[in-house]
Amino acid sequence: MRNTKLILLMAVVTTTLFCTIVFTSCTKKATCSSIICRNEGVCNNGSCTCPTGYSGPFCEIGATTFISYKNNTFTPVTLTITGAATKVIPVGQSVTISGSYGTTATGLAATSGAASQLGINTVGGAIGVPINWEISNNFPAVPADTLIQTLDVGASYFFLTMVNKGHQNVIDYSVNIYFPYGTTYEDVTVPNDGKPYELGYYLAYTGSNVYAKFSNQTVDSLGIVLPFTTNQSITVTVTN
Repeated sequence: MRNTKLILLMAVVTTTLFCTIVFTSCTKKATCSSIICRNEGVCNNGSCTCPTGYSGPFCEIGATTFISYKNNTFTPVTLTITGAATKVIPVGQSVTISGSYGTTATGLAATSGAASQLGINTVGGAIGVPINWEISNNFPAVPADTLIQTLDVGASYFFLTMVNKGHQNVIDYSVNIYFPYGTTYEDVTVPNDGKPYELGYYLAYTGSNVYAKFSNQTVDSLGIVLPFTTNQSITVTVTN
């Protein structure tokens, strides 16, 4: 009789433990069964554990992070990011934009020599060859890790500055004259005041040249030796 009671007690205990285990297991499954974690988040005990860069109940919120664009050129850069206001980046300075991790900043950046800044009149107000960049940068995962993007002009271009120490004004000038790649002609006046005038960007070739013309139709040929480096600039001095 005593053995029968012992056997019944053990059966009850075993059944209770089994049911407890099954109930607990079912409960754990039930707590995550209706939860869908996004962006590779993992459900644990009814809540989502999110990877770096995401937050929210379902890991649906990308962290707000930043991209900084620095202007390493010689002229202001106009930055146009899709869905954001157009901004102008002064020479040597930066502009920072914000966005959500998991998204991409796309758009364009552009610069050129600007006659309006120099007091020189040209059609459209630009001098030289325009420089353009296509923007496509992913926002970083951690807010403190701002992505730095430099805007540089490649070695296939150079920036031209002219100093006129001659007896007359330069009434126009040409860059890369007689080159088979094409000559860039500029109908601008550079005063003979000995001051440096920042002009614009031009294609860089071995043997690139500048021809400055005066009102008496004489021409001053100015040879250029380029280092062929990023963000290169050349100053030519007119002495005729």
